[in-house]
Amino acid sequence: MKKNVTLLVFSFVLSSFFSQTQLDNPGFENWENAGTSSDEPTDWSSIKTSDDPTLSGFAPVVWAQSSDAHSGNYSLEMTNVSTFGVVANGTVTNGRIHADFDPSLGYVFTDQTDDTWNQSFTDSPDSLVGWYKYNPSGNDKGKVEAILHTNDAQIPENGTVGNWVGRARADFTSNVSNWTRFSVPFNYYNSTTPSYILLVLTSGDSTIAVNGSQLLLDDLELIYLPTSLNEIDSPIKCWFSNNILHTGINPSLNSYSLNVYDISGKLVFNEQVRSFQSKEFYLDFSKGIYLVNLRSETQNQTLKIIVQ
Repeated sequence: MKKNVTLLVFSFVLSSFFSQTQLDNPGFENWENAGTSSDEPTDWSSIKTSDDPTLSGFAPVVWAQSSDAHSGNYSLEMTNVSTFGVVANGTVTNGRIHADFDPSLGYVFTDQTDDTWNQSFTDSPDSLVGWYKYNPSGNDKGKVEAILHTNDAQIPENGTVGNWVGRARADFTSNVSNWTRFSVPFNYYNSTTPSYILLVLTSGDSTIAVNGSQLLLDDLELIYLPTSLNEIDSPIKCWFSNNILHTGINPSLNSYSLNVYDISGKLVFNEQVRSFQSKEFYLDFSKGIYLVNLRSETQNQTLKIIVQ
């Protein structure tokens, strides 16, 4: 059967990349003393800095700065810890944790009154990607969940879902010992412009988390579709048509790597491309969504192609 290919022309240019908002400290390279026994990743928070100082004092440390990183120097490590007969879920958020002695009453939320506990956000990403390792205990399940929203919002929603604009969620259920890429789309509920993005990262399954489950995360990234053919004014140009991936490069660049992943994060094609070359690659892909990553010594961009 002949495949219908959606043509997505995209650029490899930093000005275009940074014009669309990314997460704060997405690679967990920056850490700070938040008045806790262990540093927290900058722009992220834990149960030790929850909205209840009394409970925060009793809470265990369920995160760590790990030198086992996908890239850079550090990644985020979260571990479920049993304390006082309850398993504290390894949880980190870019909002704030509302703590309670009854875990079923806990949640993470965006605090509009204090920039320490929120990230303003008005864009519309296509998907959320990142890299992870997971070692679950029993049938435990870790996750990365992101919501775009207006006004007050929390995860779990507890009636606030009316403020949600879009949502992306990745669940981790099996042992993964090597750094593995995940990719999940944002599902949009309406066309409202969001005000904030709220993420929760957990090593266990909510209130039924199992002691000892451990999740490592690194290099979170928001993926955007290009909005205009004018975005191809860049050192590296790439487009996809009739199963052919075309690339053209500026001779000022020495080389770049071309990697194509399917929607599950599996690497399905890779090539190291040298300068002074214009290349065409025949990609006989089945129907689906694929992410194309272009990386040089100084630039990095990921965008999407759709085979229909």
